[in-house]
Amino acid sequence: MSFVSTPNRRKHWYHLLSIGQRKLVIICSILGLLLLGLLAVLGVYGYRACQFDLSRVSAGMNSSILYDSANRPIASIADDADTFVSRDELPQNLINAFVAREDENFFEHDGIVLSSVLRSVIRNIMSMRYEQGASTITMQLTRNVFELSGKSMDRKMLEAMLALRIEQRFDKLTIMEQYLSRIYYGQNCYGIKAAARHYFGKAVKDLDLVECATLAGLVRAPSLFNPVRSMDKARTVKAETLRRMLECEMISQEVCNEAVAAPIVLKRASRSVESGSSYAVMWTRRELEEMGSEVPEHAGGISVVSSLNLPLQQYVEQAVEKALTAIEKPGSYPEAWLAGLEPEAAEAARTAFARLRRPEGLKVRGMNNDLKDLLQCCVLVVDARRNHRGKVLAMVGGRSVVDGRDRWQEKVRPGRVAAPFLFCCACLPGGDDMHIVARSTEVTGLRLGYDVVRSFYDSLKLQVEFPGREQELYLYNGLYHIRRLDLARLLFCLQNEGRGYRLSMVNTIWNSNQQPIYNYEPEKSPEYIRRESATAVSQLPPFRITEGEPISMNELLPEGSGQWSMVFRQRAVCAFVWMGFDDATHPLASARELRPLLSRAASHLAREVFDKARAELRARQKAQEEAQQQPKAS
Repeated sequence: MSFVSTPNRRKHWYHLLSIGQRKLVIICSILGLLLLGLLAVLGVYGYRACQFDLSRVSAGMNSSILYDSANRPIASIADDADTFVSRDELPQNLINAFVAREDENFFEHDGIVLSSVLRSVIRNIMSMRYEQGASTITMQLTRNVFELSGKSMDRKMLEAMLALRIEQRFDKLTIMEQYLSRIYYGQNCYGIKAAARHYFGKAVKDLDLVECATLAGLVRAPSLFNPVRSMDKARTVKAETLRRMLECEMISQEVCNEAVAAPIVLKRASRSVESGSSYAVMWTRRELEEMGSEVPEHAGGISVVSSLNLPLQQYVEQAVEKALTAIEKPGSYPEAWLAGLEPEAAEAARTAFARLRRPEGLKVRGMNNDLKDLLQCCVLVVDARRNHRGKVLAMVGGRSVVDGRDRWQEKVRPGRVAAPFLFCCACLPGGDDMHIVARSTEVTGLRLGYDVVRSFYDSLKLQVEFPGREQELYLYNGLYHIRRLDLARLLFCLQNEGRGYRLSMVNTIWNSNQQPIYNYEPEKSPEYIRRESATAVSQLPPFRITEGEPISMNELLPEGSGQWSMVFRQRAVCAFVWMGFDDATHPLASARELRPLLSRAASHLAREVFDKARAELRARQKAQEEAQQQPKAS
């Protein structure tokens, strides 16, 4: 028997790569399915991207509008006029700063950077959540134009496909123009023009390297990094931007070092630019900025629905001027002050007021907007109903918004108006209510002692520089400066059982796609002042209590600080009025003849506004009840 020997072939490493025909078919099938799936996904997102109108990219921003509680438009919030900036106005340093900070390959890619997208996808898949974005400037513009909100892979894919379409339609400089003209720069600034004017008081074309790097650095977190709110953080992001420009070879080491060391010099816009079109707009801008992180970062074109009642707001603005005119002109007397009086009593009141002496040299308002040395007045109407407490129904900060001053944000000496807070201190646990001497805050304070009073005032967390121990009588007599708004808020909280309500105006914020980005929820206000103390003090002077009538206060402030009036009814409305001169040292501010005029005018105006506000709320409530009954009847 013979055997045929088979040569013992040596196996090489590349045999490991050999696969059977069946395995090859399976692998090719899987790869084919994955490719088909990818093409299907791209097709779906490409189709969705084609449904968007790209003309919106070059159409400019929508206006940011303030509405009242019944969705009636009031005014534009932002300085939307001429927000678009042309390429001729853009300094090269500004373009370089944003490219270095946000998208160093901006002038090379077609809207997306594939390597960054893949890295982002892998990172997100590994972490099983959305962690990394990989947004280019074009993708950020897409997000701003079409209000693509939320963090998800779906949004990111749609954003990428839209970015590709935008790159095909528009050139790079057009994209940069629209991007810089739309993004939010903090402090209610939408667009680079508003930001340059607000922070540095200049045109975009005049921005220097330090200012360009500062603006480029703050856009990732405008509420945190803007130099008005935090100069230290602004310096940090400025330096980071400059170093990125150095790495991208846009500036030299010497220029970088010089710019990093240079200070950020703010030069705010003039009052006339910042004032806005109404006092309500001024308040809303300030409140939006104070809300900070409560409101998500957003593009322009927002709509703010406020708690304002527009008919009431318009009425109050007119009532203020009529009241001040009555002081300045003896023959002028508002008819609203005569409501409810018999003809004889009305004529007597009119005559008595006209006969009051006017100080010599009292300026009368003319037809122009010369507001210097005029008597001023500010009014605040606050909702005191359950689930609405603290919402502002109307506010006026002076005789004209032209001067850009909201006098509720300015300070005044409270005098005896601050007595209730001193009395609350005497009602604290462990204290003795007999410490309260309602006719003398000075005696009450001396019985309590400086340390006790000062500790209680510090617990209220007011931004007030209280007198020191060597001037303790100033502390007890209210001879320190406090914002009028803080004084009104304290009195409102005290009359609402000591609950710490925040006086606010913003109810809802919508983006341009009518998606809510903020909703006010009635807050469960904490006990700001001890309830038992607030309840006891709310019935003591200087509050005036008359059975069947709302609680009122009408006090002359010390040292020429003006007149303070308040009318309040629990679960209804609260009205505050201040009248006087802006400058307490004005020659007429402490004039004896002016005191009875201010006292009567402020008191009448506060009651007039209070009654009008209650009537407006009742009318609206009745209309809502009728609207609810109509479907049932049908």
